Amino acid sequence: MNETGDAVVPILLLGGGHAHVEVVRRLGELGLGAQITLVSPSRHAPYSGMLPGHISGEYGFDDFHIDLAALCARSGATFVETSATSIDPDARRVSLFTGRDLGYHLLSIDIGSTPSLPEGIAAGIAVKPISSFTDRLERLDALAAEGALSRLAVVGQGVAGVEVAFALRRRFAGRNIDIALVGRSAGVVPERSRWTRYFIEREMRKAGMAHHAAFDVVAYEDGALVARDGRRLTVDEVVWTTSSGAPAWLREPGLSLDESGFIRVDETLRSLSHPEIFAAGDVASLSDPRPKAGVFAVRQGPVLAENLRRSLAGESLQPYRPQYPSGVGRLALFRWNHDFALLRVDLRAH
Repeated sequence: MNETGDAVVPILLLGGGHAHVEVVRRLGELGLGAQITLVSPSRHAPYSGMLPGHISGEYGFDDFHIDLAALCARSGATFVETSATSIDPDARRVSLFTGRDLGYHLLSIDIGSTPSLPEGIAAGIAVKPISSFTDRLERLDALAAEGALSRLAVVGQGVAGVEVAFALRRRFAGRNIDIALVGRSAGVVPERSRWTRYFIEREMRKAGMAHHAAFDVVAYEDGALVARDGRRLTVDEVVWTTSSGAPAWLREPGLSLDESGFIRVDETLRSLSHPEIFAAGDVASLSDPRPKAGVFAVRQGPVLAENLRRSLAGESLQPYRPQYPSGVGRLALFRWNHDFALLRVDLRAH
């Protein structure tokens, strides 16, 4: 246990991710809110599933953000608006950006993920971390307002890339801005069924959106994306929806991590190396992995809350049973203004 004289809290939650929102709510309803301290670099936590709707203009900022400070106040929990800089699992201590240290009895980590960009690339606008994407979106708005945005590329052919590309098309409707989808795969959403790919590609053609397939981006220089095979695509700005990466500082504490740097957890969401530490959302690595998507983090929340409660009480923990993505994916197409299709892939199991 902590022996440094730092403040010690029963349950320390790092990050305001989807799972932790549910932990605060549920444990607050059980009267355990006073035992929770939530640390997050932002007071407002977005729901990732509503991000495309915000980009397209369907939702305002308040519509898809949760006020963590207000949630904690209603639940009797303590909210600290800052970020963690390091963890000492042996001393059970977390160092914060403010210079303060917090000791803990139980620690849960739900800090999301970082953008995984091609090596050496720092330019462009990354969708992740989603908590600060609305600020970066204002850069695109400013470029469009100045007339300096006529060619925009979305890099990443997964569900997120497709949704973001269509949402941006609606956001900039009538501004003569060409939007292209770019990625290394031979087709869009390669993890989905043939019919899903067919319908998405058909809607992209109807919308006049270019698709640069088998374009493995290795550089972004002098206003152009450069592919491994030497092809170049001239653009004014790039939005990255590529795969997720783990925060680099997680490699320092000696936690059990997978090859990508995410925290390895068992079926109860507990760390394989430190039983007093839990992880959920993007930052957690399950033995039966799932996509880094909010729909999974949301369903981890109730299990995580219950297991934190049981840990405090010395009871056995319950397993988290992740839902399986649909083999086909239900694609819903909603036409807006006659020329925009909002694509949503339902990841729920059949």
